[in-house]
Formats: sequence, C-alpha cells, structure tokens
Amino acid sequence: PITLARYYMLAFSSLIASRAVAPTRANGGDALFFGERAARAGVSALPVRIATFDGIRGVEAAEALDAGARVLAVPAANALQVTPDSPCPRWVDPKVWRSAAWDLRLALLLLRVKQQAERGEGLNEARAAWLDLLPRSFDTPLYWSDADLEATGYPPLIEAVAKQRALWSKHRAEVAASARAMGEQASGEAEAGVQPLCAPSGEELDWALSCVRSRAFSGPASGTLKAAAAQLGFAGLLGLVSVVGGFLAPQQAVDGVSVVGVSLVFSDVVASRLLARGKRHVLCPYLDMLNHASSRSGSRLEYDYFGDAFGASLDPAAGPVPPGAELLISYGDRSNDQLLQYYGFVEAGNPHDSFLVDQQSFLLALGEADPYPKERLRRLSQARVPLTDNTAAVSLTAEGGGPRAMQLARLLFLAEADLADDGASPSSPAGEERARRAVGAAAALVWKQRRDSRLEAAGAGFAKGSPTDAPSRHRGLARAFAAEKERVLERCVAACGGRCE
Repeated sequence: PITLARYYMLAFSSLIASRAVAPTRANGGDALFFGERAARAGVSALPVRIATFDGIRGVEAAEALDAGARVLAVPAANALQVTPDSPCPRWVDPKVWRSAAWDLRLALLLLRVKQQAERGEGLNEARAAWLDLLPRSFDTPLYWSDADLEATGYPPLIEAVAKQRALWSKHRAEVAASARAMGEQASGEAEAGVQPLCAPSGEELDWALSCVRSRAFSGPASGTLKAAAAQLGFAGLLGLVSVVGGFLAPQQAVDGVSVVGVSLVFSDVVASRLLARGKRHVLCPYLDMLNHASSRSGSRLEYDYFGDAFGASLDPAAGPVPPGAELLISYGDRSNDQLLQYYGFVEAGNPHDSFLVDQQSFLLALGEADPYPKERLRRLSQARVPLTDNTAAVSLTAEGGGPRAMQLARLLFLAEADLADDGASPSSPAGEERARRAVGAAAALVWKQRRDSRLEAAGAGFAKGSPTDAPSRHRGLARAFAAEKERVLERCVAACGGRCE
C-alpha cells in the first residue's frame, strides 16, 4: 500500500522530472556561445553571445528569441554564494568572516578563486573562463576625483561615496592584517592542505568589492538540492542499517526516508519563501554579463532548486528579441544614485529615481517658496512620531512628494481640523491639493537653485580658462546624473500642478 508520505514523495518526484533545467531550442540542441570551457562545466544557453553596445559589454541574441525565454542556466557549483549563516572557510580569519557583510564575504571568495588561478591550481572550467571576462578596472564614483564628484551637485551621492570610501578603507586594513596573521600559521595549515588567503593589496580588494557590488544578485536563503541530497542519503543509510539490524521493517524504513524527503523539499522550496531566513547573495558566472533596464521588470534571475542551477529568463512583456538585439534584465528598483555609485552608469528616464534633500533644506525651501505660519513648526515636535531630525532625507519623485515631504507640508499648511494621523495620512481633497502645491513650489525653488548654481559654475570655469568643461567619462557621467536629477524635480513640480521657470 502507498502511504501518505510515499504518495507525496512520488508527487515531488514527478515535479522534479517535469522541471526544465536548461534552456532548450526548438531544434532540440543547446547553443554553446560562452566557449568550450563553460560548456564542459555544464553552462547552457540559447543562441546568445557577448557583444559591445555603445562601448559597454553585454549579451546579444544571435538568433530570434521568444518572449520570456529562459536564455541561460549555470550549475550552482560554478557560482560563489554566501548566506548569513555561511560557515567560515578555513583560509579566512574567523573574526573577519563573522563581522563581514555579504559583499565583503563574496569579495573574499572571489579573491580566493583569483589567487588559485594565479597559482595554477585546478579551477572549475566555467570559473576559469569567467575570470578572463571580468573587468580589469572600474570607474564608479569611488575612483573619481573630488572635482568630478562635486560636478554632480548632489550632496547625498557625495556623502554616500565618502562613507563607502571610509568603509572600504577599513576593510582593507582588516583583511590585510588578518591575512598576515593567517600567513604566520601557513606551515601548520599547509599540513592540513589549506593555503591561506594571500594578503591582497588595497587595489585588489577594491577590485573584488567593485565586482561584487556591480555583478551579484540576491534571493531567499533557501536550501540547495545538493545539501538536501546529502541529508536524504544519510537518512537512507540509517534506514538501511535499521532494516539490516532488525530495528525496523522495510516498509517502515521506506516511509521514514519518504517523510525526510518531503520535509526537506517543503523546507527548502516552500518554507524558505514564507519564512524570513535572510538572503542568499550570489556572484554567478555569465549571468552577470546581462545588463540592466528598469523597463524589464518581468525578467527573472532565480535558483532552480530541482536543477541545482541559476537561470536567467527574459521579461515576457518585452516581446520577442530579434537577432542582434541586446538581452536586458532588471536589477530591481534602483535609483540613479545606486546605479551610478555601484554600477557606473546613469539610466535616462529611470522610473525609480528620486531627488533627496535634507529636511532642513526642504523646510527652508517651503518657507521661501510658499510662506507658512512659523508657529506651526511646533507641530513637528508634537507629532506622535516627532519630525525633529533635520538631517532626515526628504524624497521628491516624478509622482510628487514622498511620504515625509507630504506629511511636513500637511503639518505646516493645513488647519488643525484637516489633519489626520499627525499629517501622515491623506487629508480632504482640498487639503491634499494645498499640500501638493506647497511641495511643488518647494521643488521648483530647489530646481531653480540647482540651475543657477550650475550656470554660475560653468561661467566661472569659462572665465578662468579652467578645465571645468574638459571632456572625460567621469565628468560626462556627473553631468548626465545631474541632468536626470533636474528632470526628476521638473516632473515632481508638474505632478504637483506647478511649473519650473
């Protein structure tokens, strides 16, 4: 008789058998466009190839591809992965590993692979081929001059890059010190067959961190098929020993192993998505070659549990991809602040972009553009959740003011009777219109101040004959970034019923 546990095990087996692991073509073959080494390591792809688009390397369709096609699958064994509870490798100082965030952990793994390749140690072929494709240098704002950063005219980005530089400097010191300490134990470790991580230079660690921040993706920290198979194998061995030893009947042993299998799959596939277990961050060869477009929000990078592989699928809503067109995915809802700081580009018309201003500057702009009764400032400290932090970020978007901007405007411009939930909730239609007009007036003033400052700086540079306007990629990116921020303000003003003049 089939018990309930065995029934579910059979059902899961059917699901496994029906799951597509690799991209398949209509003619039945897989196109191996990433080279023989990648193919031998199990990487499979539809007819795609690495190409250059406006000076930026990406992936193009070599043949027409269907909408939503699963274009690439890479066995999980080829990827570098970390989770919050990833065990410390024997070649890393445990103190550094325990305190490291996901990006530093992945950077250390990447440096380990790079050093293994340099020493000529046996490497997974897919990883070896992928290392040759990684960029040799980066020109994100971390590497810019102060003058180029200032050209953005955007304090939040300048402050974020300053914090990044300080944090990465701290990482360099910690990793170098720990690597030297581990090196002093090298003789003892060598006996155990473990080569410690060689102390990377500051430039090498910055390179690894830049690779990670610009190329990794994340998802639920679920279990893997490999780990589940090991646990199921151990359960099967216990069952066999129990039968041979006369402790269990064969049917009981089969039922026990079936229950273990069902619970493992349920825990890894279902529970991990329902219960928060943290995130798994992944640096996966070849998937990281796909470039970003916010419009491709339906694309997917995901872990195929039953195939034990990471795959990339295109956005079905984007339609079929013609030959020669670039394959694009979405990295998520990234503002231009994030895209420029960590990826090194600016997306025109980015729907997730915003303009951030500190609360004090926003209140000053509100008061100058649309004066309010000064005694109402007391409402900010009297709110249930006080709004007294003048360094807090206030967001202005293409749709209008963000939650904090609107709450401040309601508190300062509406009568007491029109306020709901200390201004945090929408008021009457007339009250909302009044608050929006105030936010729009403040945004228009901020826009005008930026424009005047930019024109003044350009005029001063021209008069002095300085290289302010000298062409460079960094300066060009800074200007593109500044222009996008001004467009956000223009759209914010328009959404609030105003106009920039």
